[in-house]
Amino acid sequence: MNVYRGRFAPSATGSLHLGSIFAALLSFLHAKQQNGQWLVRIDDLDEKRCNQSHSDEILNCLNAFGLESDRAVIYQSTRLKDYADALSTLKRQGILYSCTCSRKSLPKGPYAGNCANRLGQPFLADSAIRISTEKLSTSVNDLLLGPQITGSPGDFIVKRRDGLFAYQLACAVDEHIDSITDVIRGVDLLESTPMQCFISERLGFASPNYGHFPVLIDSNGSKLSKQTFASPVNRKFPGITYSKLAKLMLLKDTPSDRDPASIWLAFFQSVTTPAAIKSMAGVTNTLSV
Repeated sequence: MNVYRGRFAPSATGSLHLGSIFAALLSFLHAKQQNGQWLVRIDDLDEKRCNQSHSDEILNCLNAFGLESDRAVIYQSTRLKDYADALSTLKRQGILYSCTCSRKSLPKGPYAGNCANRLGQPFLADSAIRISTEKLSTSVNDLLLGPQITGSPGDFIVKRRDGLFAYQLACAVDEHIDSITDVIRGVDLLESTPMQCFISERLGFASPNYGHFPVLIDSNGSKLSKQTFASPVNRKFPGITYSKLAKLMLLKDTPSDRDPASIWLAFFQSVTTPAAIKSMAGVTNTLSV
């Protein structure tokens, strides 16, 4: 029987906000409630947007909130050869092709296959690389939401025009290398799950179990994110942030917002079971802060 192993994988593009801590906390709790391991992986592939100071800030923040990785922290930037090897494997299967379409030239929705006539041909310089998704399944047996059907992504990008390996490819390879059994993350990433499962299948990897919980939104209905300039949490006073999350989760008899992270984590572990997380996810796709 596989040991439960979950993970939290923030991008090294800025400080953690309330939504980030919510995501880290729920994945952490889901792992600990099942006596599993919880890993931290830093997404730092984009050298233009990511830097070590952001990585350090993220790790210091997680530590301040008592959310410490059970293994050495992983950096995606150390795995470029692994991603390149995976791309070569897919290329040998004849399911990749160069795409010269600009993002502005494409309509919204699934990629229509404009460049699919290049399938199996040598890659062009300065082009993105897409994968043929003829056999991709959009069915997801979600741990928290139950059976789901997502929209078709079309032939999605596995390597960007700027040479960076795409999120879907890197994640699929990472989950395999790290022996991740369960991925607990926001429902905004549900659409990514079929793509990552498809890549894993083509590479001969077993896919993890996936569960998706509600995302936090602001008063304007926008998801809390670095792109929407969500305020960083104050890592000096983790109890204040944990108190806000407890209210959003409708938890009662909570510790004081002055209590340390250890007290709060003990409280969360005593009341927030996997079943409770599943129940919350099944009620709504968003929680308004």
